Amino acid sequence: MRIFGFILFLFIGLNCLCAQQTDSYIIHTLLKQIDSAQYKQNDGEFYTGMFKGYRACGGGPHNYQPDNNIFFTAVTAFGLRNIIPHLDGEDKLLAEAVYKRASASYPLFKNRYGNPYYGFWATNDIIMPHTFIFQYLKQVFGQGEDADDTVMILLSSDTDDSTCNVLKKHMIALSNITKGKRIISTCKKYTDIPAYSTWLGDRMSVDFDFAVHCNIMYFMLDKKLPFVKQDSATLHLLAEMVKNRDYMSNPVFLSPYYVHSSILLYHLTRLMGAFSIPELEIYKRQLIADIHYLLTTCNNVMDQIILRTSLLRLGAKAPELDLHSLQEFEASNQNSFVFFQARAAFPYPTPLKKIFLNWSYIYYYFYCPTYNKMLWLEYLVEKNLIPGPSPRVEKGAPPS
Repeated sequence: MRIFGFILFLFIGLNCLCAQQTDSYIIHTLLKQIDSAQYKQNDGEFYTGMFKGYRACGGGPHNYQPDNNIFFTAVTAFGLRNIIPHLDGEDKLLAEAVYKRASASYPLFKNRYGNPYYGFWATNDIIMPHTFIFQYLKQVFGQGEDADDTVMILLSSDTDDSTCNVLKKHMIALSNITKGKRIISTCKKYTDIPAYSTWLGDRMSVDFDFAVHCNIMYFMLDKKLPFVKQDSATLHLLAEMVKNRDYMSNPVFLSPYYVHSSILLYHLTRLMGAFSIPELEIYKRQLIADIHYLLTTCNNVMDQIILRTSLLRLGAKAPELDLHSLQEFEASNQNSFVFFQARAAFPYPTPLKKIFLNWSYIYYYFYCPTYNKMLWLEYLVEKNLIPGPSPRVEKGAPPS
């Protein structure tokens, strides 16, 4: 009877161990899966170093199709760049290999004249692959490079100061209230702020996106570029939007490409976690409270993950995540998570913009299962960091 009891106890213990995998085991397995998902050679659709992505129309039929954009490859590499210092052994080697391999595809997305600006789709490719009509309309819609893809690519590759300064000069020239251009697609109270624009094409309208601005400022501070009027203006714009809690009350209008409050807070706290920015620090208590509120209202597991990561980056405690194994993750609703989307109404003036931003037939969802794993990996690494002095640096100072 005792032997039977011991065997039963051992069986239950092993089941619990399998069901609740350790963080270190999950981190290692996620890295292996990310490595396995990366293309080691061109396959005719995706290029060497890329991760597979998908696209679906917001309105029916959804036309769920492969989409070979560079965005998810760049942000995955950027995420790995930031966690590599906290890994060791085989985990570190895996992350470094994936990070280095990603840059193989970047030249295909570079400006056709060799300038350090990058587009969403490869320069010589069609746009919106596998669509019935849009893929043939590249000359009509154009394919201007954008600040978001560009700074993510430059942050996740070896880039010299000269290249970064070329980009910065170009971004200054295209910023709001420059060359006679003034934004018409934002709230009236923000139209006079000379902040950077989302787009890098000379013929594109000036556009603001909260999350893109967070990424732009991360780039400027990370690369230690000279702080100019447009940097101050962009930080001021972010601070005003945070003060007014626009990220909670009107996230779609504030960020047509990221849309959700949880994702906007993820971008903001990633910036704040890396750099100490007084204009934003004063709202930390407000941000923590809003994140806790969203934790009670967001139902997707990916929202739950990035909100916890956001709390940790603000130096706050995050509630334990009820997710203990890779099997649970795969069976969850993570596949329906949309981190990035494109809403064609971004350049329209109010009130047209507010109307068309919510017309599902003219926006597209973009998915990347590998990036979902990257976000979970990032949370697990952040959660297990050894407590110590904050790694953040003052605005304008060399980052650690």
